Order: sequence, then structure tokens, then C-alpha cells
Amino acid sequence: MALIAATLGHVDPASADTITYVNDRFGTTLSFPVELFDRRDELPVNGDGARFRNDSGAEIAVWGQLNVLDYTPESYEKFLREAEPLDSTITYRASGKDWLMLSGLDAGTVFYQRHEFSAEQVIHSFEIRYPVSAKDRFDPWIGAIAASLDGP
Repeated sequence: MALIAATLGHVDPASADTITYVNDRFGTTLSFPVELFDRRDELPVNGDGARFRNDSGAEIAVWGQLNVLDYTPESYEKFLREAEPLDSTITYRASGKDWLMLSGLDAGTVFYQRHEFSAEQVIHSFEIRYPVSAKDRFDPWIGAIAASLDGP
């Protein structure tokens, strides 16, 4: 049974092979298979989120943040595009009234981001990054992981 404890957030096993991360500060939750990301980085002091990794160079970050600048999905996308590295290319995007999804390539790495905007002025987010050579392993999980992102 997988259990990764956290000081400023906690992780509860949803099953023997799934980790559900719960951020105590913002209520952001995300579930993913332990087989994809089996270790957690040290938690940030501010309690905003967590990052998990594996030996192949893949990582998943999950966090919440106060939406103090009143971003909409459209204005947040503009901010993210301006902040992306020069060698990053967004190849797919989708959005709705209260969510934004971006994916693409960044120097041989696939990235997938989802951001959900809550009525409580919090943005719940996650990003997965993995080598292009690992697409067959990670791509089938993206939909289920994205669907698990939640928060108040």
C-alpha cells in the first residue's frame, strides 16, 4: 500500500496503486498511479503544492494558488504563454468557462497542464512532464489524472 506523508499537505492512498494528494492549504486534490511517480520532492514551506518524480525523468506537480489577479482561463493562458521558455511549443489547448488545458513539447519533453478556476478565487493546477520517448507509458493516463483534479 502506497503512502507518502506530507507536512503541509497529505497524501492518502485511494487504492493499493494510486496516490491521492490533498493540499491542506487550498483543498486541491489529484490522484495518479504510484507506478508513474513513486517519490515526492521536499514540500515547499508555503504549502502551495507538491512535486512527484520517477527515475525516467518524468514528474508531476500539483498546486493551488490564490487568484489575486482575477485571472480568467483566457488571461491566465496569455500569462503562461508569455512565461514559457522560448523552446516550448504549445501543440494543443482547450478551455471552458472555468478551466484551461495546455499541452505541448519543451526540449524533448511532453508537458500537459490543467488549471481549474474556483468560485473561491483559487486556481487548482497540475502539470505532468515526461520524455517524448515515454509517451506510450504516460499518454494513456493523462485523461484519468486530469479528471481527478479537484478543489473547493
